[in-house]
Amino acid sequence: MKKSILGSLVGIAIVVALDSFARVAISLYTQQDILMFAYSSFPGPIWPILLTLIAGVTSFLGGIFSLTYSKSHQAAAAALFVFFIILLRYGQLHLLIDRETLFFPITALILSLGGVFLAWQLTHREKGSSEESTYHYPSDEQE
Repeated sequence: MKKSILGSLVGIAIVVALDSFARVAISLYTQQDILMFAYSSFPGPIWPILLTLIAGVTSFLGGIFSLTYSKSHQAAAAALFVFFIILLRYGQLHLLIDRETLFFPITALILSLGGVFLAWQLTHREKGSSEESTYHYPSDEQE
């Protein structure tokens, strides 16, 4: 269980670090102030869309780390990571509720949950799945 908690926290740290790095890189490229939560304040329509897509990708990467680090308790790690990602994205929504339209933060929340779901689908294996996935070829003697 300790690995689940630690893996989820490190996964959230990966999400925050990669999101922050992307925002700093975009801010330097556009020569704007660094906006750690805002989406619509960047010039042009491409930057908010790119930041929203990056939110989904970073959640996928953080989820992959969290789920592979705690292989013995993947369900607990997934539940904790989803809880933390909802807290993170809801915090962004709460900070932006009076400042800008909520389309991009809500889309980032949905893409983040989709990224975690995709990470779960890629890493979760049930115990009997390896036996079920083997294919038995019919023998040549029956011809």
